[in-house]
Amino acid sequence: MKTFLWAMALASTQIAGVHASDSAKRKPVLLTTEVAPANMTAEQATAKHEVLYANVWADDKGATHVSQCVLKGLDLQSFAPPASPYYFGLAPEDVQSVVFSVLPKGWYGDWHHAPGPQWVITLSGAWEIQTADGSTLRQGPGEFQFNSDESAYASTPGAHVGHTARQVGEVPNVRVIITLKKNPLQTYANKPCVL
Repeated sequence: MKTFLWAMALASTQIAGVHASDSAKRKPVLLTTEVAPANMTAEQATAKHEVLYANVWADDKGATHVSQCVLKGLDLQSFAPPASPYYFGLAPEDVQSVVFSVLPKGWYGDWHHAPGPQWVITLSGAWEIQTADGSTLRQGPGEFQFNSDESAYASTPGAHVGHTARQVGEVPNVRVIITLKKNPLQTYANKPCVL
């Protein structure tokens, strides 16, 4: 449903009378991100040509948290002329790998942190994570997160590190995981929303 609503928001560009020739001359802009307003819904974000997502991150004490963030800077352009334009933007990162994964019914992953910065996009089924601060994030089809908790560590012996993950519901969880190349000049630590 959320994916459908996003597509509907993009399709509304035709109603505005925008033509591919108007936007084909512009270059895509790089996306930015910031913390989402409290209680913002995906529908409210798309109405503003923004995209709501979750970020799993570690603070400077190694503890993990979940933040709601918005991608900003989407621009109305034709991605594949002569197709009608829609809103899109480029993430300022390089991709290392794209992995398709299936979490079978009942699957559980004990405390761990991401091997590196990654986007996790839920295609079908549902799954949830729990972070060291006790937050729980459950995601279903069309929802996604940026996982940047690779800097998580135990601040005291025996403390939890990173997050747990588990499949929920009656059907397996199918996801796409887009792992980014590690940039030695980029840190994700102590940033609730980051690209």
